[in-house]
Amino acid sequence: MATTFRCNIVTPTESVLDDEITYASVPAWDGQLGVMTGQSPLLTKLGYGSLRLDFPEGGSRWFMIDGGFAQVQDGELTLITDQANPAETLSLEEAEAELAEANARFNTPGEDQQKVVKDQQRAMAKKALAKETQSRGRAI
Repeated sequence: MATTFRCNIVTPTESVLDDEITYASVPAWDGQLGVMTGQSPLLTKLGYGSLRLDFPEGGSRWFMIDGGFAQVQDGELTLITDQANPAETLSLEEAEAELAEANARFNTPGEDQQKVVKDQQRAMAKKALAKETQSRGRAI
């Protein structure tokens, strides 16, 4: 039995990753979802948060995922998302500024509250991953 499976990450503008992995921790809309070799077929909506991919040669890569869909079919994981930013490219200061801006808009008359809440969730997830990355010296 194979110990790896193919993982593809696709955004509207690029193919971010196409590689063999041993495990994925995926930010589904209702919580983290673990995917391993032999996973049954599935289709789920993605949330905002950290995607962790483990590689056969050891080590992991982390990405900030911004919604979309994940599919497991024929032993392959495909993530179609609006954005997939590698953790090492995230800035804690920018994430904090995005969160402050979203928080400031929360009680503004005329603002679409659902959009503000999504912006807050996205900024909090980005801040958490940027903070973790920074605390580990950009090597998570």
